[in-house]
Amino acid sequence: MKIVKWSQKGYGICFTASFKIIPLLLLLVAGCASHNRNDTLFDTYSLYADKVQERDYQYVLEELLTRSMRSRDLKSSSDFPDYFPILSDLPNILVNYEKHFEMRDGNFGCLTLNGFDRFDRPAVIKMEFGKEQERWKLDYVAVDYLDSPADFKNSVVCPKRRS
Repeated sequence: MKIVKWSQKGYGICFTASFKIIPLLLLLVAGCASHNRNDTLFDTYSLYADKVQERDYQYVLEELLTRSMRSRDLKSSSDFPDYFPILSDLPNILVNYEKHFEMRDGNFGCLTLNGFDRFDRPAVIKMEFGKEQERWKLDYVAVDYLDSPADFKNSVVCPKRRS
């Protein structure tokens, strides 16, 4: 009889320990899976849009813009809309997305968004990204308003930098 009670306690200890170990293993597996996740440029743009809408300019400056974009003489993150008027209004330019296309090649990538603005005018946003510290970051943006939706892009187009 004592042997039966001891083995029940033994199973109880093992059973309880497994309930403590299983959640830790699940956290470890989830962490590893998300570490190697291959974020799209559209995901990065969506996060950027959310953070700008929340006015979390500090996060945008530190985590979502390339070093060359951050190198401006910005005294405070609250000055972001004044220093970057197009970037601060970027999430509001297209209110309806039609299609998006992206291309990644090494540490360089481009994202093209087709859609309509709040006045139902067709527009295209072309973005260039750079990869820094294993994350995609916005590096350059160009916005083109179109005559008609027939002029939407059918593939990714990288923005041309203006001198």
